Amino acid sequence: MTHERPSRLPQPSFAPALMALGLMALLWGAVTSWLISLAGLILVGGAAYRWIRDLGSEPQAALPESQDETQAASLAAAKAEMRTPVESLLFRPWLHRYAILLAVCTLALLVTGAIVTSHGAVASGSLRQVHIIVAAPVGLLSVGLALWLRNARGPAWLPRLGWIVVAGALGQAALGSQNPAVAVFHAWFAQLFFALTVAVAVVTGRRWIQNPEPVDDSGRLSLRTLSAVAVALMVVQVGLGAAVRHRAMSAVPHIAGALVVTIVLLLAAILVTQKFPEHPTLHPAAKALIGLTFTQVMLGMAAFITRLMAEEASLAVVIPSVAHVATGSLTLAAAVVLALQIRRNVRAAPARRTI
Repeated sequence: MTHERPSRLPQPSFAPALMALGLMALLWGAVTSWLISLAGLILVGGAAYRWIRDLGSEPQAALPESQDETQAASLAAAKAEMRTPVESLLFRPWLHRYAILLAVCTLALLVTGAIVTSHGAVASGSLRQVHIIVAAPVGLLSVGLALWLRNARGPAWLPRLGWIVVAGALGQAALGSQNPAVAVFHAWFAQLFFALTVAVAVVTGRRWIQNPEPVDDSGRLSLRTLSAVAVALMVVQVGLGAAVRHRAMSAVPHIAGALVVTIVLLLAAILVTQKFPEHPTLHPAAKALIGLTFTQVMLGMAAFITRLMAEEASLAVVIPSVAHVATGSLTLAAAVVLALQIRRNVRAAPARRTI
């Protein structure tokens, strides 16, 4: 059964996402500061005005059927062109699975470290011992990955990436200390190392090794620049979170940073989903980042509220705190993956290209 294509399509709008963000700030400010609630109220009002204005704007014309079919044919031709015999030889499925295993073990290491930190001074020696035991496979897998990448067929930077992973594992081990100042850097660097392992898993995958499916950037905001800024802000944010967990600073800068980072992450991801809704790599990466960002914000609120209501090291505090750390690491990794995919697949708009 076929349906007639509409002649007009509604204009895309950022207003629903902005309104949800404003409501989140309203709730967050109720337990932190009235200034955050005021910012949320302003954001809700601005989003409501924008939503009403967008509903009354002139809808955009739908693509003609012939143009739609032409684009579909071009996409099919590009996919067929990707699967060349030379490119398929570069893909090593077991190398990709090995990289995924390293990323999973690194995430497990992060979780055990977060459990130790959440227990604070009452953390038992057995908890710390479990964290050290989990760290051993991560180090061994890192060395194995570097050796494997050294002999893998691919671009010249691939073996260097493996040794960067080894250097990261050694640096993380060197930072392992109960000294409060060093512990902050240890927790912060652990999340950066996890993002690195996820990036390695992505670049060793079949989708990355195949030829990219280039699309043109458009609009005033450069997606390449915006995604790079999102990653940089997320790196700072996880550092602030590590400092808060180790009681090196108050939670106010981390909470304020969360609002800024959330806006930038959602802006970058929503732009990608609106501009490239059919792209096989950009669209899933953007959707994953949106879901993780909202989950991370909710877990952050839960962790903060439970710290105010329950005793330290209680189960009610440990569970949301550990989940917040794990999801924050996944959010950073998702931001890195989206930035990599944008850099690989999105070309600068013709007006901004340099000769």
